[in-house]
Amino acid sequence: MSKKVFLAIYSKGGHKDAMERLLFLLKQQKPDLKFVSIADLEDCFGALEHIVCPEPRDKFNVWRAPIQLCHTGYMTFLQTVYLLKHYKISGMVSTGTGMVIIPALILRLMNKNVIHIEDWSRFNSRSYTGKVMYYIANKFYVQNESLLKKYPRAIYSGRL
Repeated sequence: MSKKVFLAIYSKGGHKDAMERLLFLLKQQKPDLKFVSIADLEDCFGALEHIVCPEPRDKFNVWRAPIQLCHTGYMTFLQTVYLLKHYKISGMVSTGTGMVIIPALILRLMNKNVIHIEDWSRFNSRSYTGKVMYYIANKFYVQNESLLKKYPRAIYSGRL
Protein backbone atom coordinates (compact mmCIF):
# COMPACT_ATOMS: atom_id res chain seq x y z
CA MET A 1 0.00 0.00 0.00
CA SER A 2 1.41 3.38 -0.94
CA LYS A 3 1.07 6.90 0.43
CA LYS A 4 -2.16 8.49 1.48
CA VAL A 5 -4.07 9.71 -1.59
CA PHE A 6 -7.56 10.83 -2.43
CA LEU A 7 -9.86 9.56 -5.15
CA ALA A 8 -11.04 12.03 -7.79
CA ILE A 9 -14.06 11.04 -9.88
CA TYR A 10 -15.20 13.08 -12.86
CA SER A 11 -16.56 12.66 -16.36
CA LYS A 12 -16.59 14.33 -19.74
CA GLY A 13 -17.46 17.95 -20.42
CA GLY A 14 -18.15 20.44 -17.64
CA HIS A 15 -17.49 17.86 -14.92
CA LYS A 16 -13.93 17.45 -16.23
CA ASP A 17 -13.50 21.23 -16.41
CA ALA A 18 -14.66 21.63 -12.81
CA MET A 19 -12.23 18.93 -11.64
CA GLU A 20 -9.41 20.58 -13.57
CA ARG A 21 -10.05 23.90 -11.81
CA LEU A 22 -10.36 22.22 -8.42
CA LEU A 23 -7.11 20.27 -8.83
CA PHE A 24 -5.33 23.41 -9.99
CA LEU A 25 -6.42 25.24 -6.82
CA LEU A 26 -5.52 22.29 -4.59
CA LYS A 27 -2.07 21.90 -6.18
CA GLN A 28 -1.36 25.59 -5.58
CA GLN A 29 -1.85 25.02 -1.87
CA LYS A 30 -0.21 21.59 -1.77
CA PRO A 31 2.21 21.05 -4.69
CA ASP A 32 2.93 17.43 -3.74
CA LEU A 33 -0.77 16.51 -3.94
CA LYS A 34 -1.29 12.82 -4.75
CA PHE A 35 -4.49 11.32 -6.08
CA VAL A 36 -5.93 8.44 -8.07
CA SER A 37 -8.88 8.86 -10.40
CA ILE A 38 -11.81 7.24 -12.16
CA ALA A 39 -13.43 8.84 -15.20
CA ASP A 40 -15.14 7.93 -18.45
CA LEU A 41 -12.18 9.37 -20.41
CA GLU A 42 -8.40 9.08 -20.35
CA ASP A 43 -6.38 10.70 -17.54
CA CYS A 44 -6.20 14.46 -17.93
CA PHE A 45 -4.52 15.52 -14.69
CA GLY A 46 -1.54 13.30 -13.86
CA ALA A 47 -3.09 10.90 -11.36
CA LEU A 48 -0.86 8.28 -9.75
CA GLU A 49 -3.24 5.79 -11.32
CA HIS A 50 -6.23 6.43 -13.51
CA ILE A 51 -8.96 3.97 -14.41
CA VAL A 52 -11.34 4.51 -17.31
CA CYS A 53 -14.87 3.37 -16.57
CA PRO A 54 -17.75 2.97 -18.99
CA GLU A 55 -20.00 5.95 -19.59
CA PRO A 56 -22.69 5.90 -16.89
CA ARG A 57 -25.75 6.16 -19.09
CA ASP A 58 -26.92 6.51 -22.63
CA LYS A 59 -28.76 9.81 -22.85
CA PHE A 60 -30.09 8.98 -26.30
CA ASN A 61 -31.41 5.44 -25.85
CA VAL A 62 -33.96 4.97 -23.10
CA TRP A 63 -33.92 1.17 -23.49
CA ARG A 64 -30.18 0.73 -23.18
CA ALA A 65 -29.73 3.22 -20.32
CA PRO A 66 -30.74 0.91 -17.40
CA ILE A 67 -28.45 -1.88 -18.61
CA GLN A 68 -25.59 0.53 -19.13
CA LEU A 69 -26.11 2.05 -15.68
CA CYS A 70 -25.96 -1.40 -14.03
CA HIS A 71 -22.82 -2.27 -15.98
CA THR A 72 -21.15 1.00 -14.97
CA GLY A 73 -22.15 0.48 -11.33
CA TYR A 74 -20.60 -2.99 -11.33
CA MET A 75 -17.42 -1.75 -13.03
CA THR A 76 -16.97 1.21 -10.67
CA PHE A 77 -17.47 -1.18 -7.75
CA LEU A 78 -14.61 -3.36 -9.00
CA GLN A 79 -12.44 -0.35 -9.81
CA THR A 80 -12.96 1.16 -6.36
CA VAL A 81 -12.11 -2.13 -4.63
CA TYR A 82 -8.95 -2.37 -6.75
CA LEU A 83 -7.87 1.17 -5.83
CA LEU A 84 -8.62 0.59 -2.13
CA LYS A 85 -6.47 -2.54 -2.25
CA HIS A 86 -3.49 -0.73 -3.79
CA TYR A 87 -3.68 2.76 -2.22
CA LYS A 88 -4.41 4.27 1.16
CA ILE A 89 -7.39 6.35 0.08
CA SER A 90 -8.33 9.02 2.60
CA GLY A 91 -11.51 10.14 0.84
CA MET A 92 -12.91 11.24 -2.46
CA VAL A 93 -14.06 14.30 -4.32
CA SER A 94 -16.52 14.21 -7.19
CA THR A 95 -17.71 16.73 -9.73
CA GLY A 96 -20.48 14.62 -11.08
CA THR A 97 -22.28 11.94 -12.99
CA GLY A 98 -23.85 8.79 -11.69
CA MET A 99 -20.72 6.67 -11.73
CA VAL A 100 -19.70 8.32 -8.45
CA ILE A 101 -22.53 6.83 -6.37
CA ILE A 102 -21.12 3.31 -5.84
CA PRO A 103 -17.60 4.49 -4.90
CA ALA A 104 -19.13 7.10 -2.58
CA LEU A 105 -21.21 4.46 -0.80
CA ILE A 106 -18.19 2.18 -0.39
CA LEU A 107 -16.03 4.97 1.04
CA ARG A 108 -18.76 6.18 3.39
CA LEU A 109 -19.17 2.62 4.70
CA MET A 110 -15.43 2.68 5.38
CA ASN A 111 -15.85 5.97 7.28
CA LYS A 112 -13.91 7.99 4.67
CA ASN A 113 -14.69 11.58 3.68
CA VAL A 114 -16.83 12.04 0.59
CA ILE A 115 -17.14 15.46 -1.03
CA HIS A 116 -19.45 16.20 -3.93
CA ILE A 117 -19.54 19.42 -5.93
CA GLU A 118 -22.81 19.94 -7.79
CA ASP A 119 -22.47 20.96 -11.41
CA TRP A 120 -22.04 24.69 -12.08
CA SER A 121 -24.59 24.59 -14.89
CA ARG A 122 -27.37 23.93 -12.37
CA PHE A 123 -29.39 26.96 -11.27
CA ASN A 124 -32.99 25.83 -10.72
CA SER A 125 -32.98 22.05 -10.76
CA ARG A 126 -31.09 19.25 -9.06
CA SER A 127 -29.11 16.67 -11.04
CA TYR A 128 -29.91 12.97 -10.63
CA THR A 129 -26.49 12.44 -9.11
CA GLY A 130 -26.88 15.45 -6.84
CA LYS A 131 -30.18 14.12 -5.48
CA VAL A 132 -28.41 10.96 -4.31
CA MET A 133 -25.03 12.42 -3.35
CA TYR A 134 -26.70 15.04 -1.15
CA TYR A 135 -27.49 12.21 1.30
CA ILE A 136 -24.22 10.28 0.88
CA ALA A 137 -21.58 13.02 0.94
CA ASN A 138 -20.02 14.36 4.13
CA LYS A 139 -19.81 17.73 2.42
CA PHE A 140 -21.98 18.81 -0.48
CA TYR A 141 -21.08 22.01 -2.33
CA VAL A 142 -23.14 24.05 -4.78
CA GLN A 143 -21.67 26.60 -7.14
CA ASN A 144 -24.82 28.69 -7.57
CA GLU A 145 -26.58 30.32 -4.61
CA SER A 146 -30.00 29.55 -6.07
CA LEU A 147 -29.39 25.84 -5.37
CA LEU A 148 -29.29 26.45 -1.63
CA LYS A 149 -33.09 26.41 -1.77
CA LYS A 150 -33.00 22.91 -3.29
CA TYR A 151 -30.19 21.69 -1.02
CA PRO A 152 -30.65 23.41 2.37
CA ARG A 153 -27.62 21.75 4.05
CA ALA A 154 -25.30 22.41 1.11
CA ILE A 155 -22.33 24.74 1.31
CA TYR A 156 -22.12 27.55 -1.20
CA SER A 157 -18.63 27.55 -2.70
CA GLY A 158 -19.03 29.89 -5.63
CA ARG A 159 -17.77 28.93 -9.06
CA LEU A 160 -14.56 27.02 -9.37
